[in-house]
Amino acid sequence: MSIRLPAPGPCRFRPFVLICCVLVALASGCASEIGAKRFSELLNRYSATWDPLAIQQLSATTPLPPSVVGKPLMIIVHPGYSLFFREERRSTYSEAKYGLLEHQLSQEARFITRNPKADNVLILVLPGSYEKDSIAPRSYTAYLNSIAGGKTNVYYIFSETSTSGALPLDTTLTLFSFLQNIRASRILIGGGYIGRCQKEFYEQLATYIEKAYLYIVPEISSVSPDDVSSAKAAAILEALRHKDYRRIVEFIVDKTNGTVNIMPLSGEAPPAD
Repeated sequence: MSIRLPAPGPCRFRPFVLICCVLVALASGCASEIGAKRFSELLNRYSATWDPLAIQQLSATTPLPPSVVGKPLMIIVHPGYSLFFREERRSTYSEAKYGLLEHQLSQEARFITRNPKADNVLILVLPGSYEKDSIAPRSYTAYLNSIAGGKTNVYYIFSETSTSGALPLDTTLTLFSFLQNIRASRILIGGGYIGRCQKEFYEQLATYIEKAYLYIVPEISSVSPDDVSSAKAAAILEALRHKDYRRIVEFIVDKTNGTVNIMPLSGEAPPAD
């Protein structure tokens, strides 16, 4: 930590300055240790497994029960990304950012776990090469299996890389063929990050699908902790705890320059300013 000391003055002030500098350095070190500990505690909730991924991979010939044809299709881009795709040594967020991260992870996992009970197909766009790029790939597999393993209406595809929401060409063709078969009434997109991988996926899909059918869902869309200040993270978290998604809608509009359609899970128009 680099600290610039004031120019030398009367000797009686020097001990005070040095003590203050030491206290600041110690406080910074403690904050980093607490942050790293908090991140590790979240990560350790999912013990590493050597079991294979227990989710069906999407194919153009995936059989569809009649009950899902013509219904809304749900897609989550890079589920669990904030926990499994960071350098652990850099994950020393403020308490407010940790709170937001944890809340978003919880809401996303709850949605993925519960959604297949309805007559909706859910597709997970997993980060490409996650076995190589994740800080804990076997724990990520355990996480995915715990929230979606064995679900009959849940499928996965891979994005091009772990840092992009865009799909490889062959996967794009597979998804497009599947969408033709399912004839979804609308396609609802969640996941993260807002304005990043989620936006890339939305824009790519919009080149193949009429945009009127595509929507981003604020309730299941994630904000990157790196894209907000601690104060803004705290404000967003407080609103989310009261099921107020207006700040998320505003964030989506800001990060996408207002070029995407937004639809809450209720199916209603987003709240007006």
